[in-house]
Amino acid sequence: MKKRLTNPLFIAAAVGLAYQVLEKYGVAPDFGTWQIGVDLVTYALIGSGVYSTFKKTEPVE
Repeated sequence: MKKRLTNPLFIAAAVGLAYQVLEKYGVAPDFGTWQIGVDLVTYALIGSGVYSTFKKTEPVE
């Protein structure tokens, strides 16, 4: 399940669907603001994924 949810094509489809639903109900922000929000969330997820691969170091005594 996690593998499917982290698939870039699935994420792009989910974001597109979310924007269309918001636009249908008239509550969608302008597209530029939406894109900035999506970029920030995506970069945060990528950063946390990269950070989680670092090895933990032992404290120096």
